[in-house]
Amino acid sequence: MAESPRSFSVLSLGKLRMQETWRLEHLHSQPRHRLYWVTRGQGRVTVNCITRGYGPNTAIFVPSGAQMALELPSQLQGLELCLPPEADLYLPQAPFHLRISNIEAQASLTSHVEKIERELAARAPAMERALTGYGLLVSAWMQRELARAEGSILRERTHRLVELYAEKMEAQFRSGRGVADYAEALQVTPTHLSRVCRDAAGRPAHALLVERIMHEARRLLRDTDMTGREIAETLGFSSAAYFTRAFQQATSHTPSEFRAAPRRF
Repeated sequence: MAESPRSFSVLSLGKLRMQETWRLEHLHSQPRHRLYWVTRGQGRVTVNCITRGYGPNTAIFVPSGAQMALELPSQLQGLELCLPPEADLYLPQAPFHLRISNIEAQASLTSHVEKIERELAARAPAMERALTGYGLLVSAWMQRELARAEGSILRERTHRLVELYAEKMEAQFRSGRGVADYAEALQVTPTHLSRVCRDAAGRPAHALLVERIMHEARRLLRDTDMTGREIAETLGFSSAAYFTRAFQQATSHTPSEFRAAPRRF
């Protein structure tokens, strides 16, 4: 499941749904920028610990390194465009969630993404140059739609605290720090932090932290040969036994059971 942070890719949401559910539907981050273009269906997306609903003709942009989780219901149709985190594409620094009502704008984005998909399939000479050109067109489309902002989803003022928690959590979730440590760094009480997280994401701060840690634990068990002890140390657990208990409580499986289970891609 490793990916090159410098590569473009296009995948239908139907094919994306064929992956193991936890890979996308639990909190995680990615080294590339993601643009999700939903053309049919509805669900929920969490970006930086803020959960919102989405429906048809919604564009969701998730910058490299931002925490996210995306529901993929069976009726969902659309595309995922992955873009390398290179400054010369002039991509937004912050995530956005836009309902695109303008028909020309809908067609324009679909066209740009499909051209990238065709370029990747053809692998013709000067492909990288062409991909950069199409990436710039997508970037220009984003800037214009953000300027239009007809369907922008406004965030609550209290959500800024949740975003800061998500940023600190993403940087430090391997450290063994608990919610009280994050709350202290943010100069709020753990109770207040959990309250605003529950309001923004439907889950308290501790549940969000555990979800992020356990996604990484699953990833390391699936995609590497690291031992349980090595994974425990990497994720800040005091012992392999404590890691095993925490993993089993979160997933209903021991780490060895999860690693041995058949993969679904």
